[in-house]
Amino acid sequence: MKRLPLLMMLILISLALGMVSCSKDNTITQVGHVTDEQALKTQVAQNDTAITQFSGSDEVSIDDDGMKNPEYEATAGIMADDVKLGKVSADSIYPVRWGRHLDWRHIVRDFHVVIDGDTAWVTITKSIPGDFRVGWGIRRPDTTIVDTVIHKPFTEVVKRIVRFKRVAHTDDPFKNWQPVAITMVDGKTENVNKFTIVSLELSDSQNPPFDATYTDPLNTWFALSLRHTTMPVFPVDDTVKVRVIITSSDSSAEIMHLRHGIGAGRLERRRSLMHLVSTTGGPGNYTRIYERSFRTRLPNWKWAVLAARFNVVVDVISRGSVYDMAAPFSNEFWGAPYIVIR
Repeated sequence: MKRLPLLMMLILISLALGMVSCSKDNTITQVGHVTDEQALKTQVAQNDTAITQFSGSDEVSIDDDGMKNPEYEATAGIMADDVKLGKVSADSIYPVRWGRHLDWRHIVRDFHVVIDGDTAWVTITKSIPGDFRVGWGIRRPDTTIVDTVIHKPFTEVVKRIVRFKRVAHTDDPFKNWQPVAITMVDGKTENVNKFTIVSLELSDSQNPPFDATYTDPLNTWFALSLRHTTMPVFPVDDTVKVRVIITSSDSSAEIMHLRHGIGAGRLERRRSLMHLVSTTGGPGNYTRIYERSFRTRLPNWKWAVLAARFNVVVDVISRGSVYDMAAPFSNEFWGAPYIVIR
């Protein structure tokens, strides 16, 4: 936060977030008796813009809306015009496109509340079903021919925690609690993974530079207060380097995707391949390091946006998820919240 003039940062962020958020004074208080637990669940699920933007962003960020190139930037719902369905020699086909398609209608969200004195924690657990689709075919200079589509149903279990503090003791629980911090997001398929994310490092080249390494997503807290936030705040067009370490028992290196700059409810989709830069260890116990940089941006469809909230998501899948028709979809992802300001 010291990298940018504090007053200007607060003004820009408050202006930008004010355009897309509703005042707490406009919250409709429910009729009848409402418990603290009910009020906290409602704030997490509906009312608080910061929480719902970050929480919604992690869902949208991992949704490819179907099969895509290994690296792509696109708009949801629009099919690429260079893809054709056709039959080619079975001996010559290989994976040419892949991606998740989330079943949005059947996402289940659970909110578990723990209250201890003047502090409360709400654990958001999502069960996200979907279909991982892999198109096998061939690539030609002017088109991609998909011969066979492999469908791999999956369910991701995704968690994030929100911390609240008591700010009042009124008869209206909605006025008594204020969100003060959130954790990273942690998602994975269960019982199939042979790998584990060990750490995520973010750094940039500003003066002074930002550099932080995260190792425990559900115990890594980011203050929501703009004056004392530990959340990364990057200027637009900044270059951010992402470094991920994983351990694995699989002899085949995993595929690591980087996702960024995708806000809740946005139609934008983008995915980059991270580069494997180091492998150590041996059979049954490998350590692999992946790196990639990205440029920060703001929504390209709203020129007046001065700031926005996102998650930078590192999304690792087994090689077999793509290159083995019979293997299940195997995945783990971490997401760290960040803010971009103009």
